[in-house]
Amino acid sequence: MSATIKSKNGTARSKRRFFQRKVDALNRRSKSEKILFTIVFVIFAIQTFTMFFVLWWLINNSLKDPFEYAQLKNSLHFPEQMQFGNYIQAFKTLNTGEITFFEMILNSLYYTVVCSFLGSFCPAVTGYVLAKYRFKGRNLIYSIAILTLTLPIVGSGAAYMKLLHNLGLYDNPLFYIVNNFNGFGANFLIYSAFFSGLSWSYAEAAEIDGANPWQIFFKIMFPQALPIYFTYVIICAIACWNEYNLMILYMPSYLSLAAGLYTFQARATRAANYPVYFAGLIVSMIPTLIIFGTFSDKVMTSLSVGGLKG
Repeated sequence: MSATIKSKNGTARSKRRFFQRKVDALNRRSKSEKILFTIVFVIFAIQTFTMFFVLWWLINNSLKDPFEYAQLKNSLHFPEQMQFGNYIQAFKTLNTGEITFFEMILNSLYYTVVCSFLGSFCPAVTGYVLAKYRFKGRNLIYSIAILTLTLPIVGSGAAYMKLLHNLGLYDNPLFYIVNNFNGFGANFLIYSAFFSGLSWSYAEAAEIDGANPWQIFFKIMFPQALPIYFTYVIICAIACWNEYNLMILYMPSYLSLAAGLYTFQARATRAANYPVYFAGLIVSMIPTLIIFGTFSDKVMTSLSVGGLKG
C-alpha cells in the first residue's frame, strides 16, 4: 500500500515539474514571441471548437425524432426524448439497392484490410530494390515514378474504366487487390530514402551466414522498416475506410459504408429520415476514431532505427 502511495506521489511530482518547466519556458519568451504564441493558440482553439461543434451537432441530431428534426432543422436544442433506436434503425433502413448496411460494413472491412496492408507493403519492395540494387534502367524507373506523382491523372478515368472492363475487373472483388498492388507513389519515396540510408552491413553479415536475397529482405531489411510500415498501415486504414469514389465508379455492387451512405444521401428526398442517416454516419466514424485514438502517438512520433555498433 505504501509503495503504491509513493508511486502516485512520485508521478504527481513529475507532472508538477513538467508543467513548471513549461511555465518557465513560456516566461523566458520575448514579448513578440508571447504575442505570436497567443495568436497561434487562439487559431488552433477556434479550429478545435469548430471540429467538436460539428461532431456534437451530428450526435445531437442523430438522437432526435424525424418529425422533431424536420420542424426545427436548424435548431441547436437538445432532443426532447433520446431516440437511441435510430442507431438500430440505421442497420435496417440504410440500404442502397440490394446492399444492406451490414454488407456495406463487411465490404469496408475487406477493402480497408487489403488496401492498408497490401498498399503499404508493395512500395517497400520497390523502394528497397531501387535503393540497394544497381541495374540498367534503375534511374529511368525512379524518374518515371517521380514523374507520375506530378502529372494530373483526371483525364485518365475513361481509359481506366475501359481497361478494367477488358480485364474483367469491373465490379469484381479482385479489383481491390489489383488496384492496390502498386509499388510506387509517395510511400515509395519514403521507403527508398529509408533503405538508402540503411547500412548494407546488415546484408553482408546475413550473406556470410548463407542467406539469399529473399531472406535478407524479409528477415533483415524489412523488419527494420516495420515502424514505417505500420505507420502507413494506420494512415491508409483511415483513408481507405472513408474512401467512396472508387466504389461508386468501379464497384457498384460492392459499395463500402462510406460509398453507400453517400449514395443514400444523394438519392434521399425531403421525406428521408435524416436522424437515422446521421446515426449511420456516427457508426461509420467509430472505427476511424478508435484507430486514430489508439495509434495517434505512433503516427505523430518520429521514428529512429539502428542496430549496428562500432
